[in-house]
Amino acid sequence: MRVKVAVILILLLFLSGCINRENNIQGKVVEVIDGDTVYVKLESGEKVKVRLVGIDAPELEEELMRPGEYGNITNTSCLLKYAKIAKDYLKNLTLGKEVVLVIDKYQGKQDKYGRLLAYLYLDATDVNELMVEKGLARVFYEKKFEKIKEYLEKEEIAREKRYGLWSCS
Repeated sequence: MRVKVAVILILLLFLSGCINRENNIQGKVVEVIDGDTVYVKLESGEKVKVRLVGIDAPELEEELMRPGEYGNITNTSCLLKYAKIAKDYLKNLTLGKEVVLVIDKYQGKQDKYGRLLAYLYLDATDVNELMVEKGLARVFYEKKFEKIKEYLEKEEIAREKRYGLWSCS
């Protein structure tokens, strides 16, 4: 009986590992566009543009900002400063590093601009979540995604402590 249970457990673990590997894409960050978009060179050699799912960093150009996008923050020069800080932070953290991209089950694989939508993991760190935690991006709550609850909790703490862009208000 114990042997059968052990075999079933091992089989389940193996199958779950296979499923997870299919949803994971490995590659190396080769360029950082801004605080929520990077280029990743996949193991196949293909270079893909990746939009970090669930987050939205400030735009690097004032004319691309939308009023009310960051709640009551109206200080666009402060947001522009944090747009650059977010890009630099993401660049220093990920550029040239091996990463794992994980597709969100609600978002689909691509956005309307053809960018791959993914959670970006560096080792065991969810980089998307880290950007929110540091106050370098807000939660992109306009679309449903798997980790919205966790990200909103991190954003709430960042807002309360006035981390990063939340110091602009």
